[in-house]
Order: sequence, then structure tokens, then C-alpha cells
Amino acid sequence: MLTESILSRLRGLKLSTARRRRGATAGERRSTRRGRSVEFADYRAYTPGDDPRRIDWNVFARHERAVVKLFEEEEDLAVHILIDQSASMFPQPFPQPFPQPFPQPGDFTPSKFTCSVQLTLLLGYAALAAGDALTVQLSTGRSFGPRRGLAAFAELTRFLEAAHTSTPNAHLALAGWLKSCTQGARPGLCFLLSDLFDEQHGWLPGFNALGAAGFDLRVLHVLSPDELDPQLSGDVRLRDVETGDTQDLSIDESLLATYRRRLQEWSDEIATACRSRSGRYFLINSGQPAEHIVLHDLRKAGWLE
Repeated sequence: MLTESILSRLRGLKLSTARRRRGATAGERRSTRRGRSVEFADYRAYTPGDDPRRIDWNVFARHERAVVKLFEEEEDLAVHILIDQSASMFPQPFPQPFPQPFPQPGDFTPSKFTCSVQLTLLLGYAALAAGDALTVQLSTGRSFGPRRGLAAFAELTRFLEAAHTSTPNAHLALAGWLKSCTQGARPGLCFLLSDLFDEQHGWLPGFNALGAAGFDLRVLHVLSPDELDPQLSGDVRLRDVETGDTQDLSIDESLLATYRRRLQEWSDEIATACRSRSGRYFLINSGQPAEHIVLHDLRKAGWLE
């Protein structure tokens, strides 16, 4: 479970972003503009997820139009978490029971999707605690938010529990999904949790779309322990869970060494693509505890501050 110790540590952290933005409401982040202690700057049309306390009711009474106040000194941050729910993210057979939500070491190895859900709970809690506007989108089309404040955390938990037992994408066109996530969305910090398996169009067009839309990209490349370090030998038949294609192989140490080298090259290629777009990349082992990944690994890497 999410213990009070974990929650208290998350409440003291913020998701870091290299870009300063003009937010939709007053928040806890420094703006690109300068003023004295939360100084009024402008109006913007009200959109779902905005804090109702920022509505100017005098303007509404005169013009019957809901607008929210923008401020110069402080701003909120739009945080988007995109979760790949394709078949390759799940164990076979599907489904795997939703954990509570953090199993004890040795209970079982979480699937890539379960790991992604756990990471989303932790990152989402940090965002809500900081007053950021949180949106979570699944590749199956379901979404949560935008919501602000810790009162929304219980709703986020229920949303992810339901997602964990819903039918995954039979096959995901990753680039098309990422492009669709930019439609009508306020640019901000964007976490992508995926194994990035897509033979048709690949992940690069999606990265380009997110970058062009002004999103500050953070890629959490989630792979299972068996994908990172296969424990196979002899004659095997591998089957792609999304396409159904099979491949017969005779596995020896030489082939495993080639696999590990190509995996490293693939990881390096994705990391380079992220950096060239001012983004960040982190390779995740789904067998590692999610709280350690967030509170130790990502914090050490400067993803939280």
C-alpha cells in the first residue's frame, strides 16, 4: 500500500520541468512573467479542470461568460501521463490481478502495465499535491482529468483500478495515439510510459508530434526483467502477443550477447531522440519497486525536486 512515509516524501517534491510556462491558475511554480506576490495579469476562457475559485463572477454577471484569472508571479503546471495499454504491456494470459497497489518483494513480478499504473499513482500524487493540473490518458481512449488537488487522488486510484481490468489494445499504432493526445491539450510536462513496441510506424513520429505541440517529454521506457535479461537457451519458439507472428530460434550465449547489444543500441537511440527534443529518458525494469524508481532513481536523475 501507499504508506504515510511514502506520501509524506512525495508531498515534499515537485515534478521538475526545464520550461517555465504561463499557467491557467495561481499555483506553486514560478512564471516566466514577473510581478509582486501573485499579481493579476489577464483573463482566459474557463475550461473543464480549472479551479472554480479563479472564475471572475463579476465578468460572468455582466457578460454571461465564464473566465478565469491569470497571474504573473506563480503558475500551475499541466502534467500529462500517457500510459500504453497495448497487449505487449500485459502478462499472458490477461488479466493480472490489480495489486494493493504495491506488492511486497517476492509476491510476484508486476507486468509492465502494472508497473506503469504504480508509477502513475506516485507521479500523479506528487502532481496533485503540488497543485498541478493532472491528466492521465490510456491508449485505449479512456482519460482522467484534468484535475487538481489531493481530493482527486481517490478518483485517480479508482480510474487506474478500472483500467487494469479493461481489455487492452489488440495492436497499438503508437505514433497515431501520441499525435491524438496533443489535440486540444494544454502543453506541459508529458510522461510517456510504454515499452515502445510498434513495428508499423515506430515511436519517432509520435515524439515529433509531442515536441511540435510544446510538450516537455519524459519517456519512461518500461521493459520486463525477461526482456532486459532473457533467461533462455536451446530451441524455442517465440510468439508476438500483438501480431501472433512466431519465430523459431536456437538460443546460445552468442545470440544472447547480440540481443543485449541491440537492446542497448535501441535504448541509446531513444534517449538521443529525447535529448534532441529537450526531453528526458529513463529505462525502467518492471520488476523493481515503483516507490524506489520514483523516490530514488528518478529523484537522483533530477526528474523530481
